Amino acid sequence: MSKLVTKDDLRFVDFWKEQRQGSKTKYYLIYTLAWSFVVCLSSFFIIIFMGGISIIPIAQDNYKIALIVGVGMVLGFIIALISRSLNEKRYQKILEKVRNN
Repeated sequence: MSKLVTKDDLRFVDFWKEQRQGSKTKYYLIYTLAWSFVVCLSSFFIIIFMGGISIIPIAQDNYKIALIVGVGMVLGFIIALISRSLNEKRYQKILEKVRNN
């Protein structure tokens, strides 16, 4: 017996339908930038807290900051890819529940 479709499922379907209608490139760009910002900001403060970067800007820290930004962009893109894939799977699973009920 399949599970019933919840209100959260229906809200997600409405949200994801709207996301699917837009451009994949635009989706990846927006979510890559958003996740990159989160990853970079978090990494930056963790590294400052651990003493890896000086609070007072010095030239030796420039490569570390560039590395944080570069890794943040890559991780942001990977997170965007994974989240889109997971959302699409959830969407298909909910549609399957609807068809079965």
